[in-house]
Amino acid sequence: MKQRNTGFWKLVLVLFLAALLAACGGTPVPQTATATQPPPAEPSVATATVAEPVPAAEAATATPTPTPTAGPVVIPPTPTPSVASRCQGLSGTLEVQVLVGPAEAVGLEPVAVGDVPFAVTTEQAPYLVQGQAPITYEAVLEEEWGTYTVNMDLDMAVSGECMGSDGNEQLDLLLEMSGEQFVEVQAEGFHGEYPWSGTQTRDLSFPLQEGATAEGEGWVVVLHLGSQ
Repeated sequence: MKQRNTGFWKLVLVLFLAALLAACGGTPVPQTATATQPPPAEPSVATATVAEPVPAAEAATATPTPTPTAGPVVIPPTPTPSVASRCQGLSGTLEVQVLVGPAEAVGLEPVAVGDVPFAVTTEQAPYLVQGQAPITYEAVLEEEWGTYTVNMDLDMAVSGECMGSDGNEQLDLLLEMSGEQFVEVQAEGFHGEYPWSGTQTRDLSFPLQEGATAEGEGWVVVLHLGSQ
């Protein structure tokens, strides 16, 4: 009886263990398996990235990257050399011809002629002009009835300015004539004297050209250029 009880409890123990193993997922089956080891990993080598050389042809045609600038470069204009005015250092003469009325009336040489030298007196604009000279005239008519004499003495003065752009210079002058004239008539039983004195002015304008002329009633002035 005691032996049966022992067998009974063994059976109960086996059933209990079987139930316990079933609850845990089944009875593990021991396996003898040959584990396949993975091959050893090849040692990693760090690969450096090296820039490939650019062919010479491509390098020659490569477009350079424009460099930004602060702004456009302004090149100042080249100054044009100034041309010296022809007025600078100008000198010359004015040939003055004055009609002598009393002489003309009796057929004597009717014109008194004299030269008035002038010169520019400044080295830069305005180019001022000054000049002066006397003119003397004397003529005598001798006839059977007597003599007819004419004398004239004039002081000539010129002043003004040389002006104008290069190549278009001109003289603007004032000619002043002051002096006296004396006419004397001597005949049988007659003696006459006819004096005159006074001042006259003439406005003259000449292009800067040899032989340029200004004239009016009873007078003519001709320009003669000297050194320039």
